[in-house]
Amino acid sequence: MTKKTLIVGSGFMGTSIALASNTDNISCVEQDSNCYASLKKLDIYKNLYTSIDEINENFDLIIICSRQKEALEHILDFSNKFPLSVITDISSSKEFLIDKNLPENFISSHPICGSHKTGPENAEHKLFLDKEVILIKGAQQELVDLIKEFWESLGARTNEMDLTEHNRIYAYLSHFPHYLSFIYREILEENNIDFNKYSGDSLKEILRLSESDKDLWSEIFSDNKANLDSLKEKIKKKLS
Repeated sequence: MTKKTLIVGSGFMGTSIALASNTDNISCVEQDSNCYASLKKLDIYKNLYTSIDEINENFDLIIICSRQKEALEHILDFSNKFPLSVITDISSSKEFLIDKNLPENFISSHPICGSHKTGPENAEHKLFLDKEVILIKGAQQELVDLIKEFWESLGARTNEMDLTEHNRIYAYLSHFPHYLSFIYREILEENNIDFNKYSGDSLKEILRLSESDKDLWSEIFSDNKANLDSLKEKIKKKLS
């Protein structure tokens, strides 16, 4: 796929998309100074911007890979400046999209892959190979077809899902496992239990999730709080 593409926020995920795209027709907006410095060294983008105001070219596809708390603002800002571009995001939780007046050129995506590692220097060019990407229902068919083509060009499979159902399902499949890993690590540390020294591989695998970006996951937990709270109540009943 040779669409002219813009990545908004090129940390681990955004940079992995750029590497997997395997094209020199891709640019980036990165506001974080540390990420920007790393991206300059990697030299994978045609153009590298620090803000939307610097951009004076058009794009076929814009992928919002910014933090959860910034995603809606960026979706609206970039759709306003680039009304002819197809815009998608990669947010893990999408409660923030409910009951919003979303632009017609927007379709929401959720790649079901990632890593506890962070930063563009850890990006993986094969990250999306044979992985699932969920597309949120409701967009125009033309957008669905284009974004399917894009993700499949990276080696991924695509499926469509209702927004509310997506948030409920991924509270179970992704958000709660990460939540549990974070709080369990805290409990072990508070009780002075040296899990690195004494635990086996199974516990270390559970705790690996807690090595992820805690601030990012706190934003996800907050956005999908209602579904997480509902699941916690179910677990409490099972334990009682």
